[in-house]
Amino acid sequence: MKSLYLTVEGQTEEAFARELLQPQLSAFNVFLWPPRFTGPHGRRHGRIPRGGMFHTFQHTLADMRRWLKENQSPDARFSMMVDLYHLPHDFPGYANGMAQADCYRQADLLEAAIGEELGDPRFIPYLQVHEFEALALSEPSHFADWFEGRLRALAALAAECQPYDTPERIDHGQHSHPKARIKKHFEDYDEDLHGPLITYTIGLPRLRERCPHFNHWLTRLEQLDQGGP
Repeated sequence: MKSLYLTVEGQTEEAFARELLQPQLSAFNVFLWPPRFTGPHGRRHGRIPRGGMFHTFQHTLADMRRWLKENQSPDARFSMMVDLYHLPHDFPGYANGMAQADCYRQADLLEAAIGEELGDPRFIPYLQVHEFEALALSEPSHFADWFEGRLRALAALAAECQPYDTPERIDHGQHSHPKARIKKHFEDYDEDLHGPLITYTIGLPRLRERCPHFNHWLTRLEQLDQGGP
């Protein structure tokens, strides 16, 4: 059995990991410990952060280094679930990664850069392209499960997503990133409440089908007890 320690930005990712990732990974003999909050938004005085790295990644990097050093077990693995959108500019390899035109190329280079920076083969980096809400937009029809009677808003949101072959390609502009598009039509969308609920009702099979970068990461995690990294 492998033990997996996951660094997350906030409460939304924590709930997603607990409700969807943990049961899935347990079937592959991978035990996911309660996700860890990090940096200036880490758990303080028992309070749960709402997420976001803001302007620096150095606190997060320091926490990751410390956790890797504290746990030297060969059966321990470490990963992260951090948004590509609004990634701090001091993230390892930021300039080179963000200079790429393709979002998948950006994520690949940035993930490689932080992996090299930490220098521990037990660490599996992951950046959510472009942010958590891309997962919720895998199947916009499920917004109807939590926002009853909002058919016009639902149709408008679905129409915005339709041109993209995957919600991971919905861009990261200030007013056009996935969460901004959701909030435009559903102003009362609460990422910590509705995000995990909507992704749960969509289900992992559909999330994986619609989001190839997410699927690749989850596949790697499923293989950890089968000789994976």
